[in-house]
Amino acid sequence: MYVQTAAGQHQRMAGFIDSADLLLRKGLIEESKSMYNGILSRAEINDMPDTLLLQAHLGIARAWHMNQQLDSSLQSYLKALQLAKSAGASSFQADAYMGIGVLQAHAKNFPKAIQYLKQADSLTAAPSVKKLQIRINLANSLMEADKDEEALPYLQSSLQTAQVLSQETIQAIIHTNLSNLFIKAKDWQAAIIHSKESLQIREKLQQPPSIITYNNLGYALTQSGALEDGKKAYLRALPVAQGTQRQQVLKNLKELSLLQNDHRAALQYFEEYDQLKDSIQQQEIAQRVAEITETYESAEKSRQIQSLQLENKTRRQQLILVIIGSVLLILLICLATYLYLKTEQAKRELSHTKTRNRLLLAQLNPHFIFNSLQHVQHYLYKNDKETSMAYLSNFARLIRSTLAHSDTDWISLEEEVELLKNYLYLQRLAMHKPFHFNLHVGPEVDFSTIQLPPMLLQPVVENAIKHGITDQADANIEISIHLAQQKLTVSISDNGKGISTTSPDRSNNLHKSMGSQLVNKRIREINKQYPEFIHLHTEEAYPDKTYPGTRVQFIFDIKQISKN
Repeated sequence: MYVQTAAGQHQRMAGFIDSADLLLRKGLIEESKSMYNGILSRAEINDMPDTLLLQAHLGIARAWHMNQQLDSSLQSYLKALQLAKSAGASSFQADAYMGIGVLQAHAKNFPKAIQYLKQADSLTAAPSVKKLQIRINLANSLMEADKDEEALPYLQSSLQTAQVLSQETIQAIIHTNLSNLFIKAKDWQAAIIHSKESLQIREKLQQPPSIITYNNLGYALTQSGALEDGKKAYLRALPVAQGTQRQQVLKNLKELSLLQNDHRAALQYFEEYDQLKDSIQQQEIAQRVAEITETYESAEKSRQIQSLQLENKTRRQQLILVIIGSVLLILLICLATYLYLKTEQAKRELSHTKTRNRLLLAQLNPHFIFNSLQHVQHYLYKNDKETSMAYLSNFARLIRSTLAHSDTDWISLEEEVELLKNYLYLQRLAMHKPFHFNLHVGPEVDFSTIQLPPMLLQPVVENAIKHGITDQADANIEISIHLAQQKLTVSISDNGKGISTTSPDRSNNLHKSMGSQLVNKRIREINKQYPEFIHLHTEEAYPDKTYPGTRVQFIFDIKQISKN
């Protein structure tokens, strides 16, 4: 009787897992997650076979991935992988390796993606649909990592397997991937052949036209000299293309028209491309504004429910919320206007190096502002009035300083240091673990006369806080400024885990710092205008300690500015 009861429970669990899988395939992500969580909760109470537990972990990992919650998805995949290894279930190991590989590819960590996908490939028997999926993802990751020669055999073998399994839809996808690969290799005839094969299969299956495939065909035909045929391919894709894909088709049509000396058509395509680009940017800004507004309104409703018990306090809170909401909306409108004006200016003067530098600066400001707005939003949601007012006051001063210098090429060292102080105060207030920061300035430094490019030091300080001292118990950041022989040295040090000279294992860190990338771009552009003006050096701050930390050192050659 006990065995029969246990078997019945296992059958019910298997039925629940099948139902959750079905919900996930239908796109009902939240419903499937709820069912998977219920299954895993029961597994903690009842003894469940490893295979069912594995299926539940793999299912909820896919649901997290579809919901763009990559960290949670990775944790579930790792749990499934550990169970699969202990149970010796190679098929489930392959599923876990493939899921982790796809996650790493999604995070642009292609070396790790290739490593996991190859492990999945070695555990999967051929021919099978799973093998096809693994090899197509592996080939795409290899192409993204610029390993086209290694990717080609995987695509060719996948095509053969798809033909054996009569998977025509997958055949069309592989032909399109092969056309991408041959376009990169400038093998125009091979790209044309595979593009046409993909389109013929899609037409046979009565599928919607593939914009990417038509665009590939048009580009390969154009490069091979068949301009009219290339134009026909582009025009087949244009009516159904949307968003960034339509941008690319319009750009290709503009370039083809120039090759045909049809300048009127080229101008027409360029104007439509330009309008579409502005529209997409406005949509992104509007979407971000809507998200923040929605969060704010949810917090407002929660406050109104609590206000029934404390009427006097509620009136003051409502007044504060109205002021904060107005400030946020004004800042967002100013930000949207500022971004629009900077983009328009960059389009008119993009060929000039100085304008490219301003464009990069315009990209840096919204990145920093949006991060700060999230902290303000957090305190509003937590109903922490005193902290939110203190944070908002310093945030407003920081925003005023940032906007005041976002259209200028230079800022005094005194103003840059004041901006850093405000930023460090805000970050210390926002961090769950407190940290210390110290600023040392040599007596030889004249704050008022030294000019620097604005917002160049802040992203490095941001990286030190977010990636350097996150897990440190006694976190500390040191900033020192000295002047010797007309060379200004600014050192930013932390006592974190330090840097690695080899390829880092980023399996648990799926995010990249956009701020540090923009700093490097800005330094390159500034040095084009003022050669050898800025040198950037990164090293271990305390190499003899357990936590060596990181030191980022800026060296500004003041003589270069004096000459110019």
